[in-house]
Amino acid sequence: MAIQAKTAVPSAAANGKNGHSLISDAKFRQLYGLALRLQLFAQRGAVGSKPSATIRDHAAALAGVSADLHEGDALLAEHPSRVWDVLRGDLKVNVTSPEGKAIEPQIIEALSRAAGDRLRRNGHVTVLFFPGGVAQSFVAEAHAMASGAKLPVLFVEEGVEGARPKTRASASVKSEMPAIPVDVHDVIAMYRVAHESIARAREGSGPTRIVCLEAPAALGHTADAVADLERWLEARGLPAHEWRQEIVAKQDRQV
Repeated sequence: MAIQAKTAVPSAAANGKNGHSLISDAKFRQLYGLALRLQLFAQRGAVGSKPSATIRDHAAALAGVSADLHEGDALLAEHPSRVWDVLRGDLKVNVTSPEGKAIEPQIIEALSRAAGDRLRRNGHVTVLFFPGGVAQSFVAEAHAMASGAKLPVLFVEEGVEGARPKTRASASVKSEMPAIPVDVHDVIAMYRVAHESIARAREGSGPTRIVCLEAPAALGHTADAVADLERWLEARGLPAHEWRQEIVAKQDRQV
């Protein structure tokens, strides 16, 4: 999120008409808090765990996607379940982590749950974080099932070989789900896409793929999602430094 001017809001993902943000300051704080606590977990580890580069690299995606999940929603991710303990009190979503077990059977179970939610029309959403190592044939079948049944699912994918995702505007088949590429280290962009995709799923319009990609360094992005977000918030006049002090103190009490 490159800073262009002291008072500018540079990220198009957060801009509304005439540059006015569509995201509230309270939501900005929530997103910053989630991303920062994930980064702190990655750096320090929690009790009985080791620091994790994986969590650090995925802080933007995890924060941006989980911020709009509600009680009754479900999230499947390979990240350790201890991560979500750090965020307790903010997220009430039902989290499943394979933690060394095969992920494919749990994806099947999650899709079955999503099918039940679709039939019950309860507005619940299932988020699946697909690591790059899952067989592409299995991923394709999961896409087809979710798309054909209009399941309320978000596929958050990384390491998609040869991926050239189709946007909603370019999709040629109505039944094909939207596939939206997002900078994996941009918290605001990730949230913006996830927010719209979650709303779409809740209203019964079916699944969406969020494809996590590395943005070119020439665009001013870095691999430090929290540092980029802090600079962006401060340029917008929000007290990111004060938020950091409060959040670090709270996390220190929890761990």
